[in-house]
Amino acid sequence: MTGLIYKDIVVLKKQLGYYMIFLVFYAAMAVMGMGAGIFGAMISLVGLVLPMSSIAYDEQARWDKFAVSTPAGRAGVVGAKYLFTLAVVGGMTAVVVALMGALRLAGLLKESVAELALTALACAGAVLFMNSFTLPLLLKYGAEKSRSISMGLFVIIFGGAFLGGMVLKSWGSLPAPPIWLLRALPGLLVLLVAGAFGASYCIARGIYEKKEL
Repeated sequence: MTGLIYKDIVVLKKQLGYYMIFLVFYAAMAVMGMGAGIFGAMISLVGLVLPMSSIAYDEQARWDKFAVSTPAGRAGVVGAKYLFTLAVVGGMTAVVVALMGALRLAGLLKESVAELALTALACAGAVLFMNSFTLPLLLKYGAEKSRSISMGLFVIIFGGAFLGGMVLKSWGSLPAPPIWLLRALPGLLVLLVAGAFGASYCIARGIYEKKEL
């Protein structure tokens, strides 16, 4: 399985290099007044696009037929995609947090270090939650067929969240949630994302076991 993950990294290393260049531009825009929230877009972009790209390259090279014949088998192929996704999201989040921290220490960002880290971690969690839906679709239908489905899910989830926020804002001030709920909320969200990602892996593995290659 380690070899399968390494293969994805090698195949996509040029694309990763391009994203590092984009990150420099994002940093410049954040310093010029757009705020640190723009870094969340970078985590979302990389975390959603790279897993899709890895599956698309596998399809073009007909890699799947060879990969399932290795000792890793079908379960290893699915596990490698999920671990690769975790590595991409975790790695990009670490890079973004380090960059935001450096800009904050240099006095170029207004937000506190805690706020910056929380922003990056929230974006990482949202991306992993999205991948919980898209990865099974990618493994079942392939990158090309599931691209429109994935984009539809992206619009529904983030569009729904945006509209929900607008509706709540139009209602005016709402009762403050209990203190215990606010304290437990980060842990509950972590459990939600971890549970969704784990359930997604089980579903994707079941799908891939039955897929004809």
